[in-house]
Amino acid sequence: MKSPAELINAYHENMLTANKSIWFEKLFGVYNRNLLKRNFHSFWVHNFQELKTSDKNIPLIIYANHSSWWDGLILFEILKTNDFESYALMEEKQLSKYRLFRKLGAFSIIRENFRESIKSLNYAVEILSKGKNKTLLIFPQGEIFPNDKRPLEFFNGLSYLITKLDKCTLIPCSVRLEFIQKFKPEIFVKLGESEFYSQTENLNRKSLTKHFEEKLTENLDLLKSDIIENKFDDFQKIF
Repeated sequence: MKSPAELINAYHENMLTANKSIWFEKLFGVYNRNLLKRNFHSFWVHNFQELKTSDKNIPLIIYANHSSWWDGLILFEILKTNDFESYALMEEKQLSKYRLFRKLGAFSIIRENFRESIKSLNYAVEILSKGKNKTLLIFPQGEIFPNDKRPLEFFNGLSYLITKLDKCTLIPCSVRLEFIQKFKPEIFVKLGESEFYSQTENLNRKSLTKHFEEKLTENLDLLKSDIIENKFDDFQKIF
């Protein structure tokens, strides 16, 4: 008899599902920390308590801007420090090239194909609905854009997830890589205030998407202002 995980994977056989490995995550965590240290002078996070105080019994979704190849690795490092069981949506063509990321919880999505994208989103709902301590990382812009491009435009996948989950917590997350009087760039991450959603099936998805665009835009602008004004007293240093 197949296990629940095997049944889920069979249903989604046309997509690249997550294949998490605890030992690989630990090994990759060491590699990733060293990789970031080699390429960046320092790593700062604002409002870290939003993660530390998050209710592990409620699924957590972190939605972030996507301005560089480094974003996923940066957020992997943040989530690792809080022992979340983390998953991430990743473009199918990219995950096909870097299949080892499946062992870190990545699974594919083809945003250009509505039917396949719904499969991936339903798979995310299944994962988040089972057990405790589940976290999903999503880049709702769908591809890499410059940090200061406005307006932010999201796909509706994030809103779809919320309307399918019984309850969840969302946190907007902004990432900037900046050269500030150092030879190497520095990493700056700002976590916004969390929002709790429950029984949201009847909410308007387009309105939700617009709300999340505005929340992340505000968070990005605040992070930019902190950097310009050199306001780092409330940032926690990761390394």
